[in-house]
Amino acid sequence: MAWVRIICLGGLAISLASCASTPAPVSPAVQNSQPAKYELADKVQFLQNDRRWARQTLGGTQESLEDDGCLVTAAAMALVNLGFRTDPGDLTNRLKAYNGFTRNGWLIWSGLERATAGKAKTVFYNEADDETVRSCLTAGYYPLVKFDLPSRRTHWAVVIKETDKGFYVRDPMVSSKTPVPLKSRANGIDAVRCIGVAA
Repeated sequence: MAWVRIICLGGLAISLASCASTPAPVSPAVQNSQPAKYELADKVQFLQNDRRWARQTLGGTQESLEDDGCLVTAAAMALVNLGFRTDPGDLTNRLKAYNGFTRNGWLIWSGLERATAGKAKTVFYNEADDETVRSCLTAGYYPLVKFDLPSRRTHWAVVIKETDKGFYVRDPMVSSKTPVPLKSRANGIDAVRCIGVAA
């Protein structure tokens, strides 16, 4: 299957895949649907602790998808929503085959290009603000946002929509019928990467 082209707009093209493995509870009260300003297709939810791929390792490390695979899991959700056929386990195998991980098990963004043969496009941003996330949504790209959990562990989720209440995400650690408010998971974002279909 052919697939992702990477454009680096400054900064390093390597991101830590680390994330905690214990999901924080999300109150059902904050999951109420709000009219969306910008909304992308929400076809799938993948969890990094799904037994089908939880024990797969990242690169040549012993780090598992369950413990440290939030970024790969979020990227797989974005790709499926864009029309690709994959899942976190399949994407991990593709990245391994195309040197998509560092020796530490970190995702190499150009590895997504090799693993997907240029059918999708990933944009790397220096800015980590609401406007960057919003510009990706309006262009039809899925923003992947990095933030710190209360445990101080780095975590990634994929933004699905924005409403008057803020951004809503599919979080690889939160099982939910609908996207959850980003505000329920993070006090702010530290990085933004966006995945779309190549022209």
